[in-house]
Amino acid sequence: MKEKGSSVVPCLENRQRYIVLAIGTLCIASIASNMTVINFTMICMAPKTNSSELPMTDDSVVNLAYDNKQKSIIMWAAAVGTLAAAWPFHWFYQQFGARSVFFFAGAVSTLSTALMPLAAHLHFNFLVIARFFQGVSFGADFAAIGLIVVNWASLKQHGLFISLLSSFSQISVMFTMPVAGELCESSWGWESVYYVHAVLSGVLFSLWWWFYRNNPTKHPKMTEIELEKIHRGKGDVQAHEKAPIAKILTNSVMLAVWLSAFGELMMSQFIVMYGPTFLKEVLGFAVNHTGYFVAVPRALHLAFKIISGVASDRIHFWSEKTKMRIFNTIALMVSGAFFCILGYLPKDQAHLSLIALLVIECSTGFICGGFYKCATLVARQHSHFVLSQIQFIKCLSLFIEPLLVFLICTHNTLEEWRIVFLTHGVLLIVGNIIFCYYATDEPADFTHLPQAPNGEEMADVPPERRRLTENEA
Repeated sequence: MKEKGSSVVPCLENRQRYIVLAIGTLCIASIASNMTVINFTMICMAPKTNSSELPMTDDSVVNLAYDNKQKSIIMWAAAVGTLAAAWPFHWFYQQFGARSVFFFAGAVSTLSTALMPLAAHLHFNFLVIARFFQGVSFGADFAAIGLIVVNWASLKQHGLFISLLSSFSQISVMFTMPVAGELCESSWGWESVYYVHAVLSGVLFSLWWWFYRNNPTKHPKMTEIELEKIHRGKGDVQAHEKAPIAKILTNSVMLAVWLSAFGELMMSQFIVMYGPTFLKEVLGFAVNHTGYFVAVPRALHLAFKIISGVASDRIHFWSEKTKMRIFNTIALMVSGAFFCILGYLPKDQAHLSLIALLVIECSTGFICGGFYKCATLVARQHSHFVLSQIQFIKCLSLFIEPLLVFLICTHNTLEEWRIVFLTHGVLLIVGNIIFCYYATDEPADFTHLPQAPNGEEMADVPPERRRLTENEA
């Protein structure tokens, strides 16, 4: 392979993978933002009235003040769409690569988001359909993370790539919340929130189509130096290789990864969905304080996730296996222990509950150096399938978490919430113990890649044998 055209920006020469990382992170966060918009606009979609005005009686005007049942349907429509799309997207990624398939997912997200205001004004059912297609596009996110990592990240930078790509939830909330708040109160109205997100999404996915290539060797700005860094130690991977689904689903390491993911995602959904309720209804904090008490820990979670991702790559005095066990233990064992403690803190010590929640959010930021990194190192070229199942698990948590709270917390007492906290704590601790037992950094048998002797990184592979998935760009 000869040297290709130099980058327009000299400092970015031999660093095209970082541009892919940035664009990929923003595109994944864009789909998540489009999904999140309705959470903030529902409070301003209903028409403003005052006590002197008569109730709305015109049947031709759709009532946008949704009741709790309608809100649940709106939320679950997206979850159903994601569940329905997770496996089909895996097949499409396998056949056509991430460039065209993820661009298609972005187009679906952009179009459905742009049509949300029109759908809401026409009929509630149309809004549910648009919401379903938002969920369909979200089904492509986790598999895209796997493909970007396996195709563009060097083995020594898996932690950095995973920490940024998996931060889409925090990035989307940090962007969408203030933007939606400002636009909802502006003269443009709540509809403008969807239009702004749709335009931004369209721009980002146009950049994705223009810059991304399924195979780095096909990129016009790729150099021999950077390609060697990306391929070093990865071995030989067949073109269009089918994922051995049965072997992956029965692999002990993958099952341990998914169990840890289930515990972490259940915990994350609990904090996002019920953190404000617990702080306000149980601990008695004011509404205006509750929002900050939930938002600030999420921002710290993002910071710790990025720091831990870089640290996981830069620490060399521990083996990869040891690092994954330590990072996973910090993320799950520490948060599990504080979840159990949280259930026994009295109401008159509410500040201690806040500290516990803060520790939980900060500690779980280390997860990218734990089971996420293990999944990509063990599954290698099949990482997209393994991570897509984590997204499937995330969708299941959207159904299980509300059911768990509904069945247990019938009266919103501290004793009832204690059962919920203990359930999450035990799940996190048990998941971590099982993960630490099975964790490894060596490629699984189903990858057909050679394992490194004594757990060390594989020696360099001759250039003629360095291949990634040969999907045509």
